[in-house]
Amino acid sequence: MSVWTRGKAAVPYVVGGTKITLDVLSKVAGLISPSCVQTIINGASQIITIIEGVKANRDDSKTLAGRLLGLLTVISETYKDKTDEDVPPDVKSSLRRLQTQLDDILAEIREMRLGTDPHTFKGLFKGILLYGDNGGKIRECTARIDWAMNVIFTPTSARILTRSTLNRLKVASEIPCAFWMLQRTHDISGPSYKVTTSLHKTPTTMWLPYTKKSRIYDALPSSSIIPSRPLKLYGRDEDIEDIARRIITTDSPRYAILGPGGIGKTALLMFVMDHPDVVEKYEASRYFVQCEQATSSALFIELVAKGLGIEESSRDQMNDVMARLRRGSQPILFALDNFETPWDIVGEQSRVESILCQITSLPHVGVLLTARSDRPPSTDVPWSVPWLDPLSGLREEAGRALYMSMDPKAGSDGSLDALLAELSYMPLAIKLMASMGRSGQRPTALLQAWRDKAGGTDLFRGTDKNKSVKMSIQLSIESNLMKSVPEALTLLSLIAMLPAGANIELLPTLARDIPNLPLAQATLSEATLARVDDDTQAIQLLSPIRSYILKHHPASDSTKQTVYDAYVQFIIKHNAAYGSASFLSDARVLSTEETNLEAILPLSIRSGSHPAIEAAIDFSGYQYWTRPRLEVITCVVDACRRNGGLGLLARGLKMSGDICISLADYGEARASYEEAAGVYRELGDRQGTADCLIGLGNVHRMQGRYREAEVAYQKASDVYGELGNRLGTANCLRGLGHVHLVLGRYPEAEVAYQKASDVYGELGYRPGTANCLFSLGDVHLAQGRVPEAQVAYEKASDVYGELGNRRGTADCLRGLGDIHRMQGRHPEAEVAYGKASDVYRELGDRKGTARCLSSLGDVHGMQGRHREAKVAYQKASDMYGELGYRLGTANCLSSLGRVHQIQGQYREAEVAYQKASDMYGELGNRLGTANCLRGLGDVHQMQGQHREAEVAYQKASDMYRELGHRRGTADGLFSFGAVYLTQGRYPEAQVAYQKASDMYGEFGYRLGTANCLLGLGEVHRIQGQYREAEVTYQNAFDMYGELGVRLGTANCLQGLGQLYKLQARYNDGYKAFSEAKMMYEGMGMVDDAADCSRLLDSIPTKTLASAPRLP
Repeated sequence: MSVWTRGKAAVPYVVGGTKITLDVLSKVAGLISPSCVQTIINGASQIITIIEGVKANRDDSKTLAGRLLGLLTVISETYKDKTDEDVPPDVKSSLRRLQTQLDDILAEIREMRLGTDPHTFKGLFKGILLYGDNGGKIRECTARIDWAMNVIFTPTSARILTRSTLNRLKVASEIPCAFWMLQRTHDISGPSYKVTTSLHKTPTTMWLPYTKKSRIYDALPSSSIIPSRPLKLYGRDEDIEDIARRIITTDSPRYAILGPGGIGKTALLMFVMDHPDVVEKYEASRYFVQCEQATSSALFIELVAKGLGIEESSRDQMNDVMARLRRGSQPILFALDNFETPWDIVGEQSRVESILCQITSLPHVGVLLTARSDRPPSTDVPWSVPWLDPLSGLREEAGRALYMSMDPKAGSDGSLDALLAELSYMPLAIKLMASMGRSGQRPTALLQAWRDKAGGTDLFRGTDKNKSVKMSIQLSIESNLMKSVPEALTLLSLIAMLPAGANIELLPTLARDIPNLPLAQATLSEATLARVDDDTQAIQLLSPIRSYILKHHPASDSTKQTVYDAYVQFIIKHNAAYGSASFLSDARVLSTEETNLEAILPLSIRSGSHPAIEAAIDFSGYQYWTRPRLEVITCVVDACRRNGGLGLLARGLKMSGDICISLADYGEARASYEEAAGVYRELGDRQGTADCLIGLGNVHRMQGRYREAEVAYQKASDVYGELGNRLGTANCLRGLGHVHLVLGRYPEAEVAYQKASDVYGELGYRPGTANCLFSLGDVHLAQGRVPEAQVAYEKASDVYGELGNRRGTADCLRGLGDIHRMQGRHPEAEVAYGKASDVYRELGDRKGTARCLSSLGDVHGMQGRHREAKVAYQKASDMYGELGYRLGTANCLSSLGRVHQIQGQYREAEVAYQKASDMYGELGNRLGTANCLRGLGDVHQMQGQHREAEVAYQKASDMYRELGHRRGTADGLFSFGAVYLTQGRYPEAQVAYQKASDMYGEFGYRLGTANCLLGLGEVHRIQGQYREAEVTYQNAFDMYGELGVRLGTANCLQGLGQLYKLQARYNDGYKAFSEAKMMYEGMGMVDDAADCSRLLDSIPTKTLASAPRLP
């Protein structure tokens, strides 16, 4: 039986069997010549020897051992007949990196230990502060082995492994790395790998996408796609090797590939980025940014962000880019192609220079750019010396070979060499000429035409070689082919307006005034002036051609207006309201033209055209729901200020406020709402004024100014009431419900949501009804009313489903995940969060995805999987940072502080809490600040710094009271009870717990009441008040049971077990500890289960007798 198919009962034999096999392989290692292989086998043997001694995580140990066995079997079989000389350099480097991973894993495995002290403050707060298990660490080590195999195996090393070897070893379907190598090395066909394996009874053919090897690699960092390079680059071999050598031997390479347009800079850049030595040094950290669409500094930094994989970002994209680049210390190589486009923008060079300087300020980031210039841009960038010489034309033989590769018959024409000389052997000019040669024009005729146009053979042989390209483009434009179809030049001018090119399906609308459009399109393609991008299905121009056309053949006013009108109608056609059935499909269509719309709309609204401005506002509404951006709406506001139109100005300002609040830029949001409200008041538009008041209420609420939020919502509600606008009134009620909820005023929140729901129901506004049902679920869950919360979420999910609102459905899934997490059903919680996250990703809702990641971090933390929790919180934080959602970032920092605190990393915990507190302070979110103060109090308390803890708790409590946050005030009292308990101040602890319990009871927070009962039980037990302790523990046990909170139930059982042991009721104690141990194990809480095992061992076995099972 294979080690991967044995059942749980065979686990000890699996690990032992693996070790026996490794013993054999270790002996074989002495016979294998490559030293790096010997080192890997010996290191793996040490790892398995250690994990064999970890008795609490047999399944995880089996998986890691099996993975190592399969890996080493493949490596040993592959290298058994090879010497050091047979192993290519890149393979040796890959194997060394694998050994580094094994060394790190070995160090972590050695540090593992089971159990914690149940008598410490940390032990007392299980359920609130939870700590780790070795299973998570072992699972992470297994994932790192898989990750390392995916990253380090280069195509060269993979080809050493033959199909016959894999099939003979029968491991291709059993270890991801072997299966992946088989994909990479056999039957490569098109964009997929075709893998035929005989491991099953019947041969099976599997097709796997080129860009996604296996699910375990989903979390790998992705680089931007480097464009496919030409099969051959004529005459540049020496340049490729020289630049690659400089890059790999320089710590912080900063090089510029310079030369005129059409000289081959882009092609050279792609070959360098794909050079094996460059690939080995930078691996997946190679980023390629095509700057030709960067017609403004804002578009330039947006392209840089997209190149880094930042799909959605904040208002400060430079901050997003720098945060992403600083994320690790691994060397990064950044390629900026056609950098002259943003550099030459009039009035924006200083901004572009600042962006470049910030990127190059990071020592681990290398930059390689191309520019039409004779020197690197910016004197402030520390360019590597010596500079690269500007590229010149090809050598004669290379130029001739390039021409004849496109027109083989030209070799017999005696004028070919003279023509190439006239072109200064510039690659683009040669290609353009050769394309005309393919249509039947011989080099002799082309040479004469060139000389006639240039006015003499010496005119373009000076130092300004850029004129040669201009000449070649101009000659192509004025060729007989282009002259025969005059519409082709008009189409060329139109396409040049669009940075992302003209979509083929949309082109008939954009060019509706151009007759013979198919012929014009075919003419541009035949003249090689335009090309169709296979991925985007858009007709695009090469950068030199587009620049030349924009300067020398700009589109006519009538063509521009046609394009403007076409895009206005395009937006009107695809402007479905958010939440409607067609919104998602319309959003996908708009996304295909987003780059062009961002360039065209600001131009189309300059005249103050009302249809164009309205379309731009609608487009900004689409961006608000999908990818919040301010550039277009800012242009709208500016245009309205210049050209009047107060109604449109108010709408634009209101939309600007909505987008700013989604980017967590609350200051700008508030300014926009206030100005919009003033314009609406000037217009006498009371409903618009009320809409802005709701926006201001949302700003106040997000900043923790809850009283101001209530005032704003109430004022808006009064206006809506006077206008008879019941929908607006319901929206205000829901806003007030949010305030009550966050302040812990649960009964008031429930009343507000229910009233709003009733109004929505009477109006037949089902989206509002669904939203209120979801919010009621939040209220019930906050009170610990789990069954009612589940019913509310399920009802809301049903309505969202009927409406086709997938985001609402995902929110409900996330709510159900919260229920499972609270009840200790961690696997179910992970499944729910995973499903919700999948929906958010499909919708492009990165904020929802980040929330799921943060919730998964909570689940991992409750199971003691702290490393996984940190990874989840960090990913969520990074995603929030890319979105500019600073509140989410602060929440993740606070969560990271809690994980550090649980692990005893107190300094790191303090730093995280303080950073979160500072961020909350900047946002004006006082509730977040108070929560951080309470967290800092916990850190002090766990270090025995009782006085400092009391001060922090008191500050937090004062802030909660000022905010009117009853839940926070009660939590503060609970924390004081814990402080007094650990200090032995039992009467004060009892008073604090009782006050907290009474307060929780006032607003129906039953989980808080149960926690206080558990604390009171501890107080009674320690003071020897056994009867009172048993009653209190039992009451807490019953309440946890009604709420379905398994962790609380287990904690009560453990407390009862300790009580019974003190009373010498050993039989009852044994049963209680056993029940608690079983529950902890079911929740994956290995350390707590180990505590119960030690307590069970402390009971004298001879005193035990059969007894009824505890409840």
